Amino acid sequence: MRLCVVLLSFLALLGCTPRLLEDQAAANLIVRNVTVDTSAITGVAGRKMAYDVAPDQINADLTRALRARLRATPQGNGDVTVKITSVRLMSRMQEMMLGGASYVQGVITVTDVASGRQIVPPTKALSTSRRFRLGGPIGAAMAPTAADDYQQTIESFAQSVLVRLSPRHNVPVAADSPAVKAGRARLTP
Repeated sequence: MRLCVVLLSFLALLGCTPRLLEDQAAANLIVRNVTVDTSAITGVAGRKMAYDVAPDQINADLTRALRARLRATPQGNGDVTVKITSVRLMSRMQEMMLGGASYVQGVITVTDVASGRQIVPPTKALSTSRRFRLGGPIGAAMAPTAADDYQQTIESFAQSVLVRLSPRHNVPVAADSPAVKAGRARLTP
């Protein structure tokens, strides 16, 4: 399991985040609402004894970060649901011995508001903190505080969801596209 997390950490750091929608569908998506479900977790794993965050607080932090990144608006045409299955911060022992990155794991679903049809079926997502840490005393000494690590990991997950629901940067998108208006796509020159 740890090897899988380390491998996925490297892939995430390299920007290999798979898209969940075809480019044109992503260009037309306007997020109306974001719902986060943290009922499957009991809090932060890893640094739990030194830094514990209740599921309600994780829910509030992720909801805020996702709504800000996805620019949710009441006039949207899609609802995003994220069921969180794990929030793990690197423990001091892991920092000293193994290195790696903290991560959030969950399942993303996007539903069309008008039809109730799932645009994106339940899809597993894992996003690591943007700060991969080397093992050993130097890695541990350079590690962020638990509070900073938590915040960076939450923001990284929100950014990962944004990327997964956005068209690729090199795809031509109309100037009046909802994705351009929401800031999820850029016009190509």
